Amino acid sequence: MSPAYREVMRWDALFDDLEAQLESAATRGQENEIRERTRVEQSRLTLVQRLTGHLDRPLGVTTRGGRSLTGLLTTVGSAWIAVLVEGRSIIVPLQSLSSVRGLGRGVGQPLTGVGARLGLGSALRALSRDRAQVSIWLIAPAARTTGVIDRVGADFLDLGLAGPGDGRRGTAMRDLLTVPFASIDTLDAATTPE
Repeated sequence: MSPAYREVMRWDALFDDLEAQLESAATRGQENEIRERTRVEQSRLTLVQRLTGHLDRPLGVTTRGGRSLTGLLTTVGSAWIAVLVEGRSIIVPLQSLSSVRGLGRGVGQPLTGVGARLGLGSALRALSRDRAQVSIWLIAPAARTTGVIDRVGADFLDLGLAGPGDGRRGTAMRDLLTVPFASIDTLDAATTPE
């Protein structure tokens, strides 16, 4: 082989190597860009989106007040979820969630329209309208109180506490307990609020 031919082959090999390196760098750059875009997209996900991606499936929740519940996720509002546990609908404010078990990789869409406006007050007003007997579990001290929701304000509810044999309304109410939403760990109801 002539020295000139070897020199051409060496240049060809050098150019091939440079081309391979550029191709490899471009591929790595694209992969890095895809990973970065994925991270940015994931950083915008909300807990509500994670939960809506799991509607009508079983999950477990642990609350700040220490309750551990396992049931079917039936409703996701903007500030609360409803979990069906042994025939009872349990409302858990999102601020009370300590952890959630059993969520798959699924993600739902952001809430829009009426769903986006379904705050905790909306769920509680539905229960108040139905005059449903509820049990409210407080975060601290971890305590349960049973009664009928008499009034729902912007950030609190009044729970009518009936004495033994008392009715659900009016003068039969023995006492009224005012509970800030921030103190509610969970709320057990016989029905799911609409």
